[in-house]
Amino acid sequence: MFSHVELNVSDLSRSVTFYRTTLAPLGFLEADSSQVYARLTNGRDAVVVLCPVEPAHAASGYHRHAIGLSHFAIAVASKQLVDDMAAHLDHLSVDLLGDGPIELGYRRGYYTLAFEDPDRIMIEIVHHDPHYFAPTR
Repeated sequence: MFSHVELNVSDLSRSVTFYRTTLAPLGFLEADSSQVYARLTNGRDAVVVLCPVEPAHAASGYHRHAIGLSHFAIAVASKQLVDDMAAHLDHLSVDLLGDGPIELGYRRGYYTLAFEDPDRIMIEIVHHDPHYFAPTR
């Protein structure tokens, strides 16, 4: 079981504002912060920690197709919540990636949308069939 995801970001203040605003409908609040991190949580089962990137590594930037984190996904309880998030992101003028929300054919009942944070880290909001984690073999 995962405890949290920690993301290095180029501008901590900007990223905290972005995550607080975009993830608010899912119950995420800023739990605590300092000059070296901010912790956002939904109070149940998800924690996102944001940390400023070390200056020596800032120039390399981020690309989800390079080695490292591709994206992270937040599961929600219904397709309606995915649709609600799409409307919320549209209201905030946050562009969705691809054609979302969309049901992807590679897993039964996998309904998703994706968007990027200010550093282009992809965030997925997904509702999936309860048997999603069952082995396919």
